[in-house]
Amino acid sequence: MAENGNGHIKIEGAVSERTLRNMVEDLKIANAAVHEAQEENRRLGIPNWYSINGQIVSDIQIAEMTNGKK
Repeated sequence: MAENGNGHIKIEGAVSERTLRNMVEDLKIANAAVHEAQEENRRLGIPNWYSINGQIVSDIQIAEMTNGKK
């Protein structure tokens, strides 16, 4: 892998351009589904959980930390 000078990474011999485009499209679909599920959880009052630096925290805990609460 090497950067081609304009911020894009060039992968030689690893995957075809078509495969890479399909992977990017699949990632967009997956990210949209995750964001939709997160929003639904928030509407229902269900916390979302994340791993941050190896520590499992909920979005409620994150909000409390950013608001200076503990």
